[in-house]
Amino acid sequence: MTKEVREARDGLAAALRDAGVILPSLTTDIATCAGQTIALVDLGRCNVETAHRLASALREVSRRGAP
Repeated sequence: MTKEVREARDGLAAALRDAGVILPSLTTDIATCAGQTIALVDLGRCNVETAHRLASALREVSRRGAP
């Protein structure tokens, strides 16, 4: 796993946490990190409450406008 992938995963986790959203399965996709393909961050699965929180956070950003 590269430093870039770890930083992307950790940065996303921190931003989501700041918005009140925790994705418990957020991780890096080991298969893509090992090869020559583009490394992926795996958002994983979440429960219904977390899905609602994520949707709410995205709606709030959409209402304010992208930075």
